[in-house]
Amino acid sequence: MAIDFNEAPEQFSGSGVGIIPPDSCVMVELHIVMPPQGRTGSAMELTRSKNSTLEFLNTELVVAEGRFKGAKIYNRFCVAGATTDGQKKAVNIAMGQLRVALECARRIDHEDNSPQATQARRIEGWSDMEGMAFPIRVGCEASQTPKKNDPSHYFVNNCLSRIVTPKDAEFAALYQPPYEVISDQPVPEFPVSQQSGRPSQGAPAPSWAASAPAQNGWGSAPAQQTPPVAQQTPAWAQQPAPQTDQVPF
Repeated sequence: MAIDFNEAPEQFSGSGVGIIPPDSCVMVELHIVMPPQGRTGSAMELTRSKNSTLEFLNTELVVAEGRFKGAKIYNRFCVAGATTDGQKKAVNIAMGQLRVALECARRIDHEDNSPQATQARRIEGWSDMEGMAFPIRVGCEASQTPKKNDPSHYFVNNCLSRIVTPKDAEFAALYQPPYEVISDQPVPEFPVSQQSGRPSQGAPAPSWAASAPAQNGWGSAPAQQTPPVAQQTPAWAQQPAPQTDQVPF
């Protein structure tokens, strides 16, 4: 009897999107990971540290479009409860990142200090950030667990390197199809004996981004990186209305 594979589905590849190459830029949507029982901080969305007074906004940054759509990058923003200088520095870094993310999601110019922009940088609570979309640069780091099939190396996880801003060459391309700028850099390996090694956060822009014009504002014309793909514009790429809020950045 003949067996017809023409209608068979595509090969299933597990969670399948793979590791995003380091120094790539993608659009993500932020989803809050609620604290486990007994670890709720000063707000219902914040997770209290087991060993200190620090409180974190634990998040999943889910790639919104492109070939890595659906990939999850886990990031913990330290936002409250700092007592030491080091902890206060960590909070300042995280709040700065979240401010830029909010500005991208709400189309606020970083230099705009008008009453409207000042109001738009406020939120009523952390839950207002749920589903917020913004562009990021991706890094790679070693996990805490060696590979089962190769105990001499650690698994590789993607991580948040930084939020992409309008001043970055890749910014405009991330707001048009295919909503990504993927690096040609190889995914690094992390030998167990060198776990402390991390990809450089201050590396120069790769060659694929060198020709992209710098973007100094939201109204700049986007650079055409690839031929546009006919598809429906996702909701996060449309102009959102500023909201009224109470938590300042």
